[in-house]
Amino acid sequence: DAQRLFLDIYSYFDWTLIAQPLTTSGLRHNVRGKWMGAFVQSSDVCEKLFCAGVPVWYVRASAYIPPSMAVVEPVFAYPSGSHHH
Repeated sequence: DAQRLFLDIYSYFDWTLIAQPLTTSGLRHNVRGKWMGAFVQSSDVCEKLFCAGVPVWYVRASAYIPPSMAVVEPVFAYPSGSHHH
């Protein structure tokens, strides 16, 4: 429990001191590889996190991804039990 609490506090400081201020800068920053990142369903949140350098995965059906969004590497999810390769 102590380790989890430490990591929660550490990530909170990273967010409030580093990432959150960058979400409003309007500039794009390099992705910080040491951060775990986030899974999001909002294109606005995705754009803000991406600009702040947070690794982000936009979870949407491909039909709902705006054509102006830069998709670096699409990942396709299939229902459990399906046999896609």
